[in-house]
Amino acid sequence: MTTDSRNMSSMRSSHMTIITCAIGILLAFEVVASPHDLNGDAAHSHYDWAVRPPETVTPKWFLLAQADTRPSRSQATGAAASAQKPAQAKAFEVFAPRVKVRWDNSFLYIESGGLPAHNMMVGITAWQQQVPLPQPYFGDNAWRLPLAPIPAAQPQTIKNHFLRGAIAIAANGIPIFNPQNNRGEISAQIGELDQWGGHCGRADDYHYHAAPLHLQSIVGKSLPIAYALDGYPIFGLTEPDGLPPAGLDAFNGHTTDSQGYHYHASTKYPYVNGGFHGEVTEAGQQVDPQPRAQHFRGAGAPLRGAAIIGFTKSPDEKSISLKYVVNGRPAAVNYATSGNGSWVFTYANADGTTLVQTNRAGDGRNDNGARLNGARPDGNRPPPNRPPANLERKNNSAEATPAFVAPTSGKFVSCGPAVEKGGAWPKEITSGGREWKAIYPQPPGA
Repeated sequence: MTTDSRNMSSMRSSHMTIITCAIGILLAFEVVASPHDLNGDAAHSHYDWAVRPPETVTPKWFLLAQADTRPSRSQATGAAASAQKPAQAKAFEVFAPRVKVRWDNSFLYIESGGLPAHNMMVGITAWQQQVPLPQPYFGDNAWRLPLAPIPAAQPQTIKNHFLRGAIAIAANGIPIFNPQNNRGEISAQIGELDQWGGHCGRADDYHYHAAPLHLQSIVGKSLPIAYALDGYPIFGLTEPDGLPPAGLDAFNGHTTDSQGYHYHASTKYPYVNGGFHGEVTEAGQQVDPQPRAQHFRGAGAPLRGAAIIGFTKSPDEKSISLKYVVNGRPAAVNYATSGNGSWVFTYANADGTTLVQTNRAGDGRNDNGARLNGARPDGNRPPPNRPPANLERKNNSAEATPAFVAPTSGKFVSCGPAVEKGGAWPKEITSGGREWKAIYPQPPGA
């Protein structure tokens, strides 16, 4: 072997050693930076710190091992295209293909089907009989974030404001709502949330009401777990370098040299961004604009004594089963899509009865065409404390004038069963099962 050959062999050996060491260092870094290190916080039982959601992520070590050390023209072109992506896209791309992003000069758009890869609903003890259904957060109905957030002249708190709709979007494409529900109660404190800090709204739309801290183990500490709708990032419980944050303002935010202004999650109120440092518009108690959820069923009512104990879904998410107990008696809601934009629900009730019902997308009607429990044709959630639809008073002019006006004098004859012998009215008439009473005084001499 010549001297030149020996030198070339030595150089190749050295290069392989350097590459191997570099991969080893990166692997070691990933092991240190990735795991969620907040297990066992007993003070906040609504979090299940042992949860490791099965989000689909390609390991970085696999990409490194498969990479060609000689950059090709196509790789160079791809790198240039990647450099044009907004920095905000990185956290969401970790969850591709479940989450997709696109952008223009002003906004980053986040698309998802509204269901996370992790399990849902287990642990809820204050349940309004809503179940998770896919949502069309695509196209014109995608979430959007401003690429250049503008600090607000008058920052807005979320306390008792923005009680409807989302205030942030998690990296896995799931919206994050105000820690307060639409009645002003803190959902995490009254049994409304599952082990992952989420539940379903009136449109069967799954969302969080607390920071999804379980995502930290997937995105790592260097990326945000969410973005507030004003465009500022929400990091986990530490800074990207692993140190605890210092000098947080009332919104759980602060400014650092490396990250600029950003929020931090917390395990107590406000859990996420406590307000909006950036400019947002509030309309109808929510940030405007934002996507609309799609109704399949009407809004449910609280089911006293219920606790959700199980939740499973098929790999294609077209068949789902939610199991619960009511005062110890087992029950379930099983539902599957029929492939034509509708879902077939089988309700196995705690009293032993079973009901099968088909619901179509869009307006909250059942297969008989009846509108359910206040569902609205425009797809919006009913406002807080809205009375049931069958109790609403309509204000249009056609119904403002009664079709019949009772006479103030004359005679009438009643043949109803309430009339006693001799044609006299009883002193009190109570309707069958209705919660009202009509009192009729008997005329003199009756």
